[in-house]
Parts: sequence; C-alpha cells; structure tokens
Amino acid sequence: MEKKKNCLFFIADQLRADSLSCLGNTELTTPNYDALADEGILFENAFCQSPICVPSRCSFNTGWYPHTNGHRTIHYFLEKEDPSLMKSLKKNGYHVYLMGKSHYFNRQDEAEMQATCDLEYIGYEMSTNAIHRIGQAVSPAEIAENPHYYSFYFGEMTKEEAAKTQDDLVIERTLEMIRNKELKEPFCLYVSLNLPHPPYEVEQPWFSSVDRDQIQLKTHNIEELKDKPSLLYRIRQNQNLTSLTDADFREIRATYYGMVAKLDHQLGRVIGALKAEGYYDDTHVITFADHGDFTGDYGLVEKTQNTFEDCLVHIPCLIRPAKGTPYQARTCSAMVELNDIPQTVAELMGYELDYTQFGKSLTSLFQDDVELHEYVLSEGGRIKGEKQAMEGYTGRESIYWPRLEAQTRMPEHTKAFMVRGPRYKYVYRLFEKDEFYDLSQDPFEEKNVVDDKRYSAEIAKMKDWLLKKLIETTDNVPMKTMLPGRTYGEE
Repeated sequence: MEKKKNCLFFIADQLRADSLSCLGNTELTTPNYDALADEGILFENAFCQSPICVPSRCSFNTGWYPHTNGHRTIHYFLEKEDPSLMKSLKKNGYHVYLMGKSHYFNRQDEAEMQATCDLEYIGYEMSTNAIHRIGQAVSPAEIAENPHYYSFYFGEMTKEEAAKTQDDLVIERTLEMIRNKELKEPFCLYVSLNLPHPPYEVEQPWFSSVDRDQIQLKTHNIEELKDKPSLLYRIRQNQNLTSLTDADFREIRATYYGMVAKLDHQLGRVIGALKAEGYYDDTHVITFADHGDFTGDYGLVEKTQNTFEDCLVHIPCLIRPAKGTPYQARTCSAMVELNDIPQTVAELMGYELDYTQFGKSLTSLFQDDVELHEYVLSEGGRIKGEKQAMEGYTGRESIYWPRLEAQTRMPEHTKAFMVRGPRYKYVYRLFEKDEFYDLSQDPFEEKNVVDDKRYSAEIAKMKDWLLKKLIETTDNVPMKTMLPGRTYGEE
C-alpha cells in the first residue's frame, strides 16, 4: 500500500493578495512565498467567502458558504455536530496538530477537541502584547488628542515584545516538534498565524525593511467617491483619520509590509525544518489567508464586515503538491474560492467527504486551466433586528469602536453578497444601492456604474447566477436524518 502523504497548512490572517511579490508587489520581496510559487501552483484569482475571520474560517473548514448554516458573524463558531476539515482528516487516519489561531470551533469542548486534533498549541490568544493594552485606562480627552488612536498603528516593537507574541511562540514550538520528530505520520500540521493582522507593528529588521518613499497610495479617500457602501463613509468618520497625511498612510502600509516580510520569513523557517528532517517531499504544502486588509486604501484601515473591495477578499493561495502527485508548476488564472479547500484536500489525501458541501477540487487545475467557477461569492452583514450578527457594541476606548458602532446602524450593516468574475464585480445590497464595477477600466472599484445601462445585461446575468447559487447552497440536509437500513439510488 502506498504511503499516505502529509500536509502542511500555513495560514495567514488578513494577508492581501497584492502584498506578495509573486503576485506583483514591487514594494517588498517575499522570497519564500515566491519559491513556493515556483515549485507549485499559484492561484492568482483566489477569493475568500467573507471579509472577516470567523465566517471565512468556518467556510474554508467546511466547504459551506457563510449563509449555509448561518456562520456569518464573528462570534458564531461551528456547532458540535458540524463537520470540518480537521475532523475529516483525523477521522481518516491523520494525526492533526493544530498550531496557533483556529477561531472556528469551540476549543472549550473536550469532545470537540478530541474529534478535531491530536494536539493543540495556541501560544497567546492575541497577536501582540500591545493589543492587550488597547482601551485600558484611556480617557476621551486622550483619544480626541490622538488622531492615530483608531488607525491601528503601533509602529516598532522591541525584539523582547515580539518573542512573547503568539506567533513567535507557535513557530518556535512548531519547529521544535519537527526537529524532535514529535510528528506521527501521516500528519496534518495546521499552522495558523496572526500575521499580518493589525495592530500594525513589527520588530526590526522587518520594521525598516521597506522604503517608505517607495510606497504608492493608489486610491482616493472614501469621501471623494460616490455610491460606495455607507459603512465605509461611517467608519472613516468614526476613525477620525481625515487628519492623517499621505506620509502617515505610507507608514502604515510599510509597517504592514514589514509584518508580511516577517510572515514570509516564518514560512521559510517551517519549510526549511521540514526539508532538514526529510518530511518535505512527502508533504502537500497549502498556504492561503482568511481575508485581506484595507491598509490605507480609501483612507481606511483594517477590515469591514459587509464590503467586498478586492483588498479585503482577494487573497493569496498556493499549493505545492507532494512528490508523486501529477501537477505542473505554474500560475493558474482560474477563479477559485477558499470553499474549495476541503474537497481539494480530500482528493489529495485519498478520502471522501461524508457530508454535503459546495466546494470543488482544485486538483482539476493542477495541470491545465479550466473554468472551475464562472463567478466567486463572498458575503456579510445582517437583516434588520438581527442583533446577534453584530460583533457587540463597546465604548470609544476600544480600537474597534469605529467598526462596531457602524454595525449598530442601518443601512450601514446591511446584508450583502458579492458576485465576482474575471472582469466584473456585482454586489447586491439588501437595504441600500447595489454596486457594479468594470474592473478592466476601474481596478480599484472607485466608480460604481450600477446605473449605467451599458452593463444592464451583465448585471442581470450576475443576478440570475446569484439567485441560483443561493437556492443551491442555502442549506444542507443533515446525514443523521437518513433512516437506518435505507438505501438510495444514483441520480
């Protein structure tokens, strides 16, 4: 019997696709991502199913869309009876090592932990020591005097602070496990980091690794644009960022890039350890991010819950298949979703998923481009009265206050769906004006042309696709409802 292959997941948090040099960034270099892209398949048109972390993580761990089982809020994790990628791997004989940030299932439930992984190591819960200081003993006057307060900019960390962060602890423990041969094969090593999630801060040499003068700001501030989602105007106002200069936003972007450079370095360390200990050739390497980040685009920072600018939903995705897997190293231009990860892993690892899901295997793209998805879908927001879909209102001392306050309002927090193709993007917004962008003419989505009659046919086509997609994926019939002893024929 052929030996089962191992799998490394290397997952970033809030990593924009355009922040990697293998995806066109000329303002920093990411040599380890680039080397992996040279070895494997780089999916240059990969999109997440939600612009915030928990719904996206629930989605790529199940192959369900956030609306399928209502997983579209940052506080609603998978239920105990829900399937997941790690559960499937463990059920099929893989040793699962969950390292770092999971944020998709209830870690406090012992039975869930046993079903999900063999070992979990989380380090610290948050990305930095500094985030624990946010909002502690800050007066309204201090906030008013500091225009940077809601910018998420913290700047240079000391090396001593960095060594105590969750990411550094997780990486060191991961390397220790590899070098000490603690991994039982076949293994799934799920390394999920916070980098480059704000606050924007990093230590040397990463902090100074990017030339601030080379940073280009490519968008207008949101107040200069018309017919964009109301949430964007609201959080820009709440963030009080109008007093920040272009130099300030270049500093934010450069620090974010420094965090990306450190992330790239950590990827290289993990891959280097796998090579040194003889695991690499027999290990599928899969790396992606849960979603992106504004990083100064439109004069905004961090993320939103229901807007779908490419900086938020276009994410890097790379697969370097294990030795012996038929594939052609290349850049693939097909439209793909993170939802495709569970089915892809099932095919690579040689098992079948035992529940209804909606992803498609990326293995069909390992040698040639085919049309896997005509369009990709992303979603967020809520309906009126659906308070449980908010993140929870807190006082102004929270750095997240601008976004959280906006979520108490309508139409700012309206439910919305993005339909994205190679050239066009359509966004259906429940309680406010829809959006439509011709990305060939307007790559930064600054001109909403939903009222332009020249695009009426394409808008109608995308609306029809959305209706069909929602009907097809609106729920899943639980397997437990099947009657004992009942057999079912083929379609």
